[in-house]
Amino acid sequence: MLGSGITILLFVVGALFIGALLKTILHDSKLPYTVVLLIVGLGIASLDRTGLLGDGMMHNMFQQVAGIDPHLILFLFLPTLIFESAYSMEPHLFFRIAPQIALLAVLGLIISMVLSALAVSWLLSWGVGAAMLFGALISATDPVAVVALLKEKSSRKRLETLIEGESLLNDGTAIVFFSIFYGFVIGQATEVEPLGIAGQFIWVVSAGLLIGVAVGWSVLWLIGKLFNQPLIEITLSIVAAYVTFIAAEALHVSGVVALVALALMFSTQGRTKISPEISHFLHQFWEMMTYIANTLIFAIVGIVIALNIKLDSPELWLMLGMLYVVLTLIRSFSVWSLMPLLKRIGVGITRQKATVLVWGGLRGAVSLALALAIAQDEAVPEVLREQVLFLTAGIVVLTIVINGSTMEWLLGLLKLDKLPPAKQASVLKAQQNICKKQDVFIRHFLNNPFFNQVDAEKMQHMNHARIEGASSSTQIMQEDINIAFMRRLLEIERSDYWRQFEQGYIGRQAAFKLASSVEQALDNNPVIAPRDALESSLSIPTPPAWMERLPVMGKSMQDWLFSHLSLNYDIARGFVEAQEVMRMHIEQLQPNAETGRAVDAMIDQNCAQAFAFTRHISEQYPQLISSLQLLSAQRVMLNHERSLIWKLHHEGVLEDAEAQHLIDHIENQMRQTREKNK
Repeated sequence: MLGSGITILLFVVGALFIGALLKTILHDSKLPYTVVLLIVGLGIASLDRTGLLGDGMMHNMFQQVAGIDPHLILFLFLPTLIFESAYSMEPHLFFRIAPQIALLAVLGLIISMVLSALAVSWLLSWGVGAAMLFGALISATDPVAVVALLKEKSSRKRLETLIEGESLLNDGTAIVFFSIFYGFVIGQATEVEPLGIAGQFIWVVSAGLLIGVAVGWSVLWLIGKLFNQPLIEITLSIVAAYVTFIAAEALHVSGVVALVALALMFSTQGRTKISPEISHFLHQFWEMMTYIANTLIFAIVGIVIALNIKLDSPELWLMLGMLYVVLTLIRSFSVWSLMPLLKRIGVGITRQKATVLVWGGLRGAVSLALALAIAQDEAVPEVLREQVLFLTAGIVVLTIVINGSTMEWLLGLLKLDKLPPAKQASVLKAQQNICKKQDVFIRHFLNNPFFNQVDAEKMQHMNHARIEGASSSTQIMQEDINIAFMRRLLEIERSDYWRQFEQGYIGRQAAFKLASSVEQALDNNPVIAPRDALESSLSIPTPPAWMERLPVMGKSMQDWLFSHLSLNYDIARGFVEAQEVMRMHIEQLQPNAETGRAVDAMIDQNCAQAFAFTRHISEQYPQLISSLQLLSAQRVMLNHERSLIWKLHHEGVLEDAEAQHLIDHIENQMRQTREKNK
């Protein structure tokens, strides 16, 4: 007989193997992977429940999984799922949509919680405490289910961010209210005091936010002291996520809010603290962690539901069907009642997106874990425990299977499964440019004697067939096309700043400032010039002459001035470089020549502003410019030398140890250069 630890290990391996098979089979399927995985878990565990699997190792494994501690589900999986979801969101877009997210996650959840409590109290004659407790746990749109679904199917970044952000924060809100009302169910509290509950809610959320920021600041400070140590930096991100959640929950404040705050710290301040060489790898690592967590949690949920739920009450089955319909209507009411406000704050919202928001309110592992916590607490009446677990599990299955499997159909019906027409036109422009370059490549490629028998016309037909029919007959306003064109250029500009940072052309502070200026320019109608966010960076600070004559203050002012000018010179240099990169893409992306010329003039305006600043600095502070240029040249040369060494290593010229020895020497020089440039 295998020990329990080995049995659980076999379950993990088996679940991941089945998940990999399903992922492969469903590659071109319209069924969401998580939905199918849940159904498979339900099906296999149901076989064990009927006794068809006997009483051997498989039976013991399912029994152990079915008896899993619900707190373990929360503490093991939530840090990974919530951190990755918040970390992968575009922070600027999240902050723009934050008012809408907060409205849905707090006021929207309260509306759903109260109405759900009234509904279940009417259906099952529960008391106020039990009804409110159930209303809290069942109103959370679970980020496990929603985020997994949207990452596979959504093509609208703003809609995805809105649903992800709401699901993250209302999950935290639901857990807070669950904790508050739990005392009423087990008899530790007897009176409902709205002001007391409101005060406790504000404290729990605020304290969670502070813990996330404190841990994030501390860990990022430590990571900032490291240089290109991927194993340590990634390990510290894992430690930060779990320490944040565990510490917050141990202090009885919101661990979910703390995790969201931590992840946003990593995606904003962390962008310049984490070594640029491993930033992309860090994202990939957390995506892999999330895939594994999603696979395990949906398999576990299926088994827990199949083996723990009593199915012998026709009355409860009827109540479940009625409750599913009622909860869908309540979700609809909570969203539509807030529409007047949602339209006027953040980025606004359309009726089509609100419909997706309603139907995307799936319930998942968090609701089930909270219900399991009730089911295992003997202080709660047995009948209530069984009813809460049955109804929660049923709602989880119904929302994931019905809502989840029909989400893609709904997106298609609302015409939200494709890019907006103006953006699609911009993509088509890029595809056409790729096609032209492929034609040139094919002509050169077929000159190779090993491919001289290949039919050139056939290859070119294959190349052009990829964009045939991609053009849309939809009438698109010229203004929308121009906006999409400028947005695309601004995205190119922002991406180039991080490229410059990775290659050592500009420093971390300059990269952050420049990228932030693009994000402000992207707000509402995109603005390429003038760039108001850089106005202060590209102007000459002029401290009062009398202050410079002071013995101590004068020296401090000079130090501050040189530091300030160093950063601004870095900004100006990176700004001009990115403008020229944008200019190179105008011809291939422009909707027409007139718009292209207008944007080219805006780029000239930006470059003229930056050049005027650098000329003035060069004349007034020639020594400063010489020092800055030397440091920048050293950064660029060291980065280039490192890339050459890796190239020789990949070509087999250098062995692993030889290449690593050379890389270590260069990175030591890079570390010293970075310290000088702080």
